[in-house]
Amino acid sequence: MTSERIGVGVVGVGIMGRRHAENAAHSIPGARLAAVFDADRAVAASVAGELDATTCATLDELLRREDVRVVVVASPSRFHADQAVAALLRGKDVLLEKPMALSLAECDRIIAAAERGAARLQIGFMRRYDPAYAEAKGLVASGALGEPLLFRAVHRDREATHLPASSGVTEMMFESTIHDFDLSRFFLGDEIADVTTTASVLCHTRDAHGHAPNAALNAVRFARGAVADIETYWGALYGYDVRSEVVCAAGTAMIGQQPRSGLAVYTPSGAKSDLFPGFLERFGDAYRAELADFVDGALERRPPAVTGGDGRAAVAAALAGVASFESGRAEPVAG
Repeated sequence: MTSERIGVGVVGVGIMGRRHAENAAHSIPGARLAAVFDADRAVAASVAGELDATTCATLDELLRREDVRVVVVASPSRFHADQAVAALLRGKDVLLEKPMALSLAECDRIIAAAERGAARLQIGFMRRYDPAYAEAKGLVASGALGEPLLFRAVHRDREATHLPASSGVTEMMFESTIHDFDLSRFFLGDEIADVTTTASVLCHTRDAHGHAPNAALNAVRFARGAVADIETYWGALYGYDVRSEVVCAAGTAMIGQQPRSGLAVYTPSGAKSDLFPGFLERFGDAYRAELADFVDGALERRPPAVTGGDGRAAVAAALAGVASFESGRAEPVAG
């Protein structure tokens, strides 16, 4: 392993991009935060100043920098396709936050750009890097639990959406449920055949978010017969709650069932345990491991762990979920 440090550029330094920038600056031995770009120049300047990086006025300025070899795209999802394509065609390796894009045509355009630019493209499904999820995957893949048959997932965020009803289900599918579409493929080792999505407004402050659905149940069927049951809920005031279960023929792997500290306190007034407040706290280790692996892969020129094909398959499932909510029936996942 060489001691060379890879220059990282981060595009979009809001909540998610800032975490990637912090990791590149302080937590990844093989990385160096070189530059950041954000449409909000004040935000970019603030992050760059704190992390001793250069602020770029435009995306093109960042991509022209010879010291930027890896680009993390963490901007709003509507910009993902254009920004990723621009970076890939410059030959920059790209770690692209989910969702990969908002249409299959855009996904295909990104994949084609990676091939043309001879660049590595990885999609930011960081849960695969979470220690518990990674251990469970190894156990399932080893065959110790028998054939994987059923995947169950709970994804509950504290904040309810403030989006209009017309976009609520789309946002849930692309911003939250898409993680579990990816994990279901990851664990079951098969392609999703169809999705049935039921969604509703279940909120203590219904008027606060324009009656956009904030809860969805997704029934997922796979090509070889396995199934998945995925719950997505925005508005769980008690904490950030992400749990998964992989039911196999000879055993079950359960991830995320324990509270944050592993400590439960029992008193006459009831039981109490410490829960995670948000995704940055729950998956902090995963984000670091994800970027570290991508940077190492840039040096070693090995295939990325989460491919453009993985990202495209998750987008296809999300689109099927939106279509199912609108049609009221199971919708096939496009190939």
